[in-house]
Amino acid sequence: TSPHLYRFNERFQVNGAPIPDAALDRLAERVLAAADTLPEHPTEFELMTAIGFLWFAEAGCDLVVVEVGLGGRLDSTNIVKDTLAAVICSIGLDHVEVLGDTPAKIAAEKCGVLRPGIPCICYPDQDLDALAVIMEKAAEQNCRLIQGNLRAVEVERMTLEGTDLRYRDLSIHLPLVARYPIANCVNAVEALLALRARGMNIPDSAIVRGIGETFFPVRMEVVSRCPTVILDGAHNESGAAALSGSLEGLVTGRLVILIGMMKDKDVRHAISKTLPLADRVYTVEPLDNPRAMPSDELAALAGEYCADVRSWGKELDGAFADAYDSLSPEDTLLVCGSLYVASDLRHTARRFFEGRGIPHSPHL
Repeated sequence: TSPHLYRFNERFQVNGAPIPDAALDRLAERVLAAADTLPEHPTEFELMTAIGFLWFAEAGCDLVVVEVGLGGRLDSTNIVKDTLAAVICSIGLDHVEVLGDTPAKIAAEKCGVLRPGIPCICYPDQDLDALAVIMEKAAEQNCRLIQGNLRAVEVERMTLEGTDLRYRDLSIHLPLVARYPIANCVNAVEALLALRARGMNIPDSAIVRGIGETFFPVRMEVVSRCPTVILDGAHNESGAAALSGSLEGLVTGRLVILIGMMKDKDVRHAISKTLPLADRVYTVEPLDNPRAMPSDELAALAGEYCADVRSWGKELDGAFADAYDSLSPEDTLLVCGSLYVASDLRHTARRFFEGRGIPHSPHL
């Protein structure tokens, strides 16, 4: 997976454990030595893909989940030919300069991961134009197209601690907060059932336990309560829309948003989904990233959606402390706009909470 939050090793995990430093060093040397013999040197992502596959082979993995880097059709991960299932998640407008400027064009690139005769599991609330392309491509390759049914989900309880639901006769506790993880959960269940149909030993108890133990940092991650502090890495319009929808009913007091973004994203459309909900906005600039949008520029745009906007530049510690100190116990601080800023602020939040003795998430 990518990007990582703290250490590069997080991108290659076996049973939840990142690759050890020694193994990473050894395999990187092996891959780089091979790359130096080629007439055209591989890209960084291609090198990472080779390292990952070597590590999974050494570890003797029974099953490997591979996230494509960009698109699918021309992605280096697509060298794998004997896949058991292809899973297509929600398709939004991102990386449009490479993948295309419509959901349908992006879907065509994503469908590059399909293989003749293997099942294709498609996000249950897919964009209709994208779905039409996926259906066509699946039919061309004789792939059984599986799409979960969101209407069959019975939500029994939804709080900042997660969601209890029933789907496919399974009683599931989904520890992720918000509504959109429910659709991802349905997609995962359908993928696991498709693998079971292909002969893998995956009992219902394993599905329930696996989902119940899921931890996804900086995706509506609640790191402290009373007041509530949430970290989220949504960075495009569709992600921001899902985030704003998830806040409804879960946020009861004032909402303060601390945001930083990359300048190569569709910033205006993304902030138009979240900032109108805010009582106050703090803008910051992600650290050591040439793609970072200057805090003052972001603040100027944010002023179109919120009357109280404060720019803190690269002073992330100061921005977080000032934002937190402005909260009452029933209020919420949301850190969002980029995986990079959410990662930076995750470090900041941990230091802040530990320095003041404030209870916080054990995952932080």
